[in-house]
Amino acid sequence: MKRRILAAVMVFFLAIPALGRAMEGDITIEAEGYGISKDDALLKAKREAVGSGIGTLLISETEVKNFMLRKDMILTRTVGAVKSYKILSESRDGDTFQVKISAVVSMAGIKQDLAALKILLESMDKPRMMVLIREENGNAAETAILDYLNEKEFELVDAAAVAALMNQDEALIRQATEGDPVAAARLGAAKGAEYVIVGKVVKSTAENELLGDAGMISGQANLTAKVVNCSNARVIASKSARGAAAHIALEMAMAQATEKAARKLMDDMLFEKIVASFQDMVNNGMTYEVIVAKVPDYKTQKAVQNLIKGLEVTSVNKREFGNGQLKLSVLFQGNADAFADMIDGQMVMDKELSVIEISGGQVKAELK
Repeated sequence: MKRRILAAVMVFFLAIPALGRAMEGDITIEAEGYGISKDDALLKAKREAVGSGIGTLLISETEVKNFMLRKDMILTRTVGAVKSYKILSESRDGDTFQVKISAVVSMAGIKQDLAALKILLESMDKPRMMVLIREENGNAAETAILDYLNEKEFELVDAAAVAALMNQDEALIRQATEGDPVAAARLGAAKGAEYVIVGKVVKSTAENELLGDAGMISGQANLTAKVVNCSNARVIASKSARGAAAHIALEMAMAQATEKAARKLMDDMLFEKIVASFQDMVNNGMTYEVIVAKVPDYKTQKAVQNLIKGLEVTSVNKREFGNGQLKLSVLFQGNADAFADMIDGQMVMDKELSVIEISGGQVKAELK
């Protein structure tokens, strides 16, 4: 029986390339969504449009240990993106909002489609991005990355605020730029960013007889960067790139090489990974860090978990419990406000769950 199931899954995956080729074009479809706010209903309508227009991929996750099949689990994951849409109707019935749209959806990437990218960022509540690159004698890499993201209409933390931060906590900045995601998340969150691109540049020169004879210097730059979710310190993308440039002045050769490395870094998959990660969150749910304070005992924290599991969430995982504080990781198909609206006012063992703060992907609440 297991062999037949695995064979069927293999046939399905062999069919995926053909499916992709068949669905490279755009599809126009009507869809509707219901939510606790207009924005929540619109987000769900977009997700429904993608799910109905494109369908789903079945992903087989197989784990083998000691030559024995331990797990064969079929997961459903929606792919595709909304390239454009128009609202056909909207209404409200009590606390429930309804939005009907006509949407153009596609399986094609949206990296170069600014209109589709704008819709994606709106669906993500326009997350703020901070760029923090450690670079000796200059900031060419940071400037080039900021310009790249600005062209894509990302919300950015002001460069002046980042420059001021560079002079405040050198040890933490060094940890972040050396690749520590927890340090990077702390720095980003301190400036109100949901995501931070953090990294460093290593500069050098290369010997070249032809350039030397012409009185020019070959500048070399190696840029390594990570994209970190500030709410949970997860790395969503990591990449490195090299650049080279020649100039009669050493400083200019280095700066131009660094700028080339930065542009190459963004073009060679880093930006595409950011977009793919955002699209996956919009289609399949966003992970929120939920912190509940004033939880008196183990029994109560179990009751809080069970309450949230019983709501419209995809998954709930406990991260930590102690000193009256419960930390959960919650996968939810909606924005932070919609999640907060859903849990605010819920009763847990004669106590009211009250949301007290929302910051990016973090929701804080307490029992009263």
